Amino acid sequence: MRGSSIIRGEQIAEYLGAKLNPESGYENDICIYVKPHTRGLYSGTIQLAKHAVIDIIDGTNLVLYASKNFNIPVIACSRTDYNYLSRRLSNKVTLIPQHHCNFERAKRTRNQIITAGIIGNPESLAYLPDNFEERLAQSGLNLLAYSRFHRRQDVVDFYQKIDIQVVWRPWRKKLSNPLKIVNAGSFGIPTIAYDEDAFEEMDGCYVPVKTLDGFMAQLENLKSSPDLYDSYAEKCLARAEEYHISKVAELYKQLEMS
Repeated sequence: MRGSSIIRGEQIAEYLGAKLNPESGYENDICIYVKPHTRGLYSGTIQLAKHAVIDIIDGTNLVLYASKNFNIPVIACSRTDYNYLSRRLSNKVTLIPQHHCNFERAKRTRNQIITAGIIGNPESLAYLPDNFEERLAQSGLNLLAYSRFHRRQDVVDFYQKIDIQVVWRPWRKKLSNPLKIVNAGSFGIPTIAYDEDAFEEMDGCYVPVKTLDGFMAQLENLKSSPDLYDSYAEKCLARAEEYHISKVAELYKQLEMS
């Protein structure tokens, strides 16, 4: 199952006590379709309910579909996406950010900075700069690269093993969100990231860079200054609380029928 389906579908439905993929009894309900396949929408194999809402996430093909079906409300999951979709579509757009994985509000407790972590699909890991792991080792850090996550606990376990998160996606996406930064921040773990517009809503909770040399310089700053690291950790924890599932779930309750 896709990560988006687990996070925005299963986890939210379970937390709210909502129906998940019901076969009946939903006709008068608001029905949220989490990143549905456009092929199914166009072919008719996916039949939208009367009070349908499309959660677009990063489904760029869904933007075109929504533009042709402007009566269907849509959900954006980052402020940048909300601004883009509001300009692009005449549909009603609602901002509901993605909740982080740390339901229990666990915190990092280690005093040493020895492990940098990167999480994503295997293909994305191929875009790390040349000699990245070697440069980390020279700075005294291990690299934990993780892509086999199937459950929320898998993601929680990953973050409980790292001290700094790496986000490195050197290409632009029309639809993007800061979930990885939020996830790390919920444990009090700062992120050094190849900067993206969508990360602006987590300003102060991550360190933006554009080059490997810039990354290594910022890494040394965090390693050499416990006060700087702790300052980022405190900001991360405070900001991430806004993305706790208990807060995000309330936004779903505010959706109105079309």
